[in-house]
Amino acid sequence: MVQNKLKPQDVLDKAEELSFPKSVVEFLQGHIGQPYGGFPEPLRSKVLRDMPRIEGRPGETLAPLDFTKLKQDLTETFPNITDRDVMSAALYPQVTNEYLVFNEKYGPVDKLDTRIFLVGPKVGEEFECTIEKGKTLGIKTLAVAEDLTENGEREVFFELNGTLRSVLILDKDAGKEMQIHPKADKANKKQLLCLVQ
Repeated sequence: MVQNKLKPQDVLDKAEELSFPKSVVEFLQGHIGQPYGGFPEPLRSKVLRDMPRIEGRPGETLAPLDFTKLKQDLTETFPNITDRDVMSAALYPQVTNEYLVFNEKYGPVDKLDTRIFLVGPKVGEEFECTIEKGKTLGIKTLAVAEDLTENGEREVFFELNGTLRSVLILDKDAGKEMQIHPKADKANKKQLLCLVQ
């Protein structure tokens, strides 16, 4: 509403032509239960048109879920699965899969400060990252190499708790001009992994 500068009445008037997020549509269908006092009408009817609706408790019509099998299936692709991940996958399978793929690729980024995560540290900047209770890493960005590797990566030099380290980081802007052959996604069963590169 805010992004499109819509007022509540605008949403109601244009509900049949607006594109609502999947989560809103599923809410109005009754996938996450019935709100106290019922659904807002005529908004619900305008958004759903002829889509199916769930009356009563959504879980009544679902088949039983085998959490042990779900955990085994998840562990095949993501070895460090927690019970929280299993519960998340039971409720939101697609979102959980995207999160687990992201987490496997980039690690526990939830430990980083928001600005560091979104923008990255500036050269010469020091910051701390608490990875668990009593374990805090001191990180200082020292330099970023000018030269690109053939894969479109730049070497970033930094100190980790006072020890000099370096890591290759994909430069997405520079990589647009290069032809890069991405690796297969382990979470996507339709992609084949090549063992020889």
